[in-house]
Amino acid sequence: MSAASPTARAQRRSTLVTAVAGAVCAIAAAYLLLVTVPGARAEQRAFKAAHPCRSDAVSKKCLRPAAATVNGTETVTSGKSVQRWLSVTEDDGTRHRILMAGRPSVVGKVRPGDRVTVTHWHHKSRFVDFHNRRQPTDDDPRGGYRLPYAIALGLLPVAAGFLWAAYRFGRRSADSPRRSLRRIALPSAAALLLGVLGAAMPWFLRSVWTPLLITGAGTAALLAWVVLATRRDRPRKDGAGAPVARVPGGEEVLAPGP
Repeated sequence: MSAASPTARAQRRSTLVTAVAGAVCAIAAAYLLLVTVPGARAEQRAFKAAHPCRSDAVSKKCLRPAAATVNGTETVTSGKSVQRWLSVTEDDGTRHRILMAGRPSVVGKVRPGDRVTVTHWHHKSRFVDFHNRRQPTDDDPRGGYRLPYAIALGLLPVAAGFLWAAYRFGRRSADSPRRSLRRIALPSAAALLLGVLGAAMPWFLRSVWTPLLITGAGTAALLAWVVLATRRDRPRKDGAGAPVARVPGGEEVLAPGP
């Protein structure tokens, strides 16, 4: 048997790499949607349902406020990312360095020596109160599902695009180079745009199901489009689509005599 040509080996390598990338994206999206996001939403519901602890309570499931004194604040900038830290000492002597989230409604107002209230839940600082201001910490579980949800919705159409590209790479020899490139590039670009849209929706829509429905419907429509386009371009095998010789205008075709 003759060795495979370099073109054939490159084609198989492209097919394998693209298929593996699509499978990895699909598995990651499924894990985020089925495990990470439901877990984060369950934690959010439990946090919203929690009540302040009684003075003699020992449960970690209730909200435990603790009076504290501000030691100082720190702002760490890395590129476009800004981290705001709040250092406090509770009345029992416990010291905390807390990464704050959201708008700096508290960390931007307090000074060393100010008194604040740090509320704990499951042994983590969840938000800080200062007079009539409240600022969540980075451990506040409200809205914590949005980031993994956005990543999952972004990966879904990208996974479909990778898997379709792998399928087309495997059939590339049956197409002309220009048609093969069009069949791979256009659906891949559409999948990427759909992934960007899906990743953005959880940050702007309050509904949990709407982003998933829109992304899922868009991905299904994309797959239906490329499948129908492929079937439409597929050559017929019954001879009905065979090219018919045309007779130049003005010429007469004479049938052969007996």
